Amino acid sequence: MGLMKRWYRKFDLDVPVEEVKAAVAKTTDPEKYAKGGPLVGPYTPEDSNDLSGKVLTFRGEAGVFVFNFKEINKVGFKDGEQEEADCYAQVKTMDGEVYLVNFLVPGYEFARQITLIADMKSGCGTIVDAHFGTENSPIDVDRDFYFGRFDGDFAGGELHDFTNELIGTAIEWDYGPQIRMKIRHMYTSNLYYTYGAAAPNGAWMATNPANYVKIRVDIFLFTFVEERQAGLQGLFLIDLKNLHDIGCFFGVGRDHMSSSCFGAIGTKADITMVF
Repeated sequence: MGLMKRWYRKFDLDVPVEEVKAAVAKTTDPEKYAKGGPLVGPYTPEDSNDLSGKVLTFRGEAGVFVFNFKEINKVGFKDGEQEEADCYAQVKTMDGEVYLVNFLVPGYEFARQITLIADMKSGCGTIVDAHFGTENSPIDVDRDFYFGRFDGDFAGGELHDFTNELIGTAIEWDYGPQIRMKIRHMYTSNLYYTYGAAAPNGAWMATNPANYVKIRVDIFLFTFVEERQAGLQGLFLIDLKNLHDIGCFFGVGRDHMSSSCFGAIGTKADITMVF
């Protein structure tokens, strides 16, 4: 059997700051950038209305954040003493207890994406606060992780925290028939991950910086940045028991940006063999 051809993957760090700002400024309709995309298929859950009418007040070392769920895709977001901002939000869940809430906060030159992982049983939460631009590249996503608890009557439990529990495993993710390949994630290090796919027009592999957070038993948050590639952030809420995930990509191109959610089903895979 012959080798598959290799993809040529150009490293592109030369998107000027002005182009990043211009692409962000064009995002006048967040709903447009929150929907669609090649990974949206039959395994992507519909937006949930479960949280509508609720107000979640998150308290952690980084301060207080308030999420006011006004209706199915509308969240009022308040960061500390700032005024509440109305945001178009995607609200996803796999089990009716742990939710992924994703939205852009208006008014930021380099964009600001907030992703909240809310465990409505324990009352614990994780916030990933992301924006464009690092010391190395204007298009690479930079982010902070905040762990905290919600005000109110919850069962309680350990705070979410960084973890090594996924390290040494691999999962092959299937996004549906609209994607003619499966993408294998290999959780190879607490600082990195490796991924690969055999696509119809060739094969690729890459290793990128990654972070892993334990949400509860068998539920993990995995997120990476495509360093020296498109610079985008990939974020995945993984149900390891049922091998299902919900994720979102946050990235900017030369004339557009994206902040959209998707879903996949997985199969345990061999971490030492890709193709």
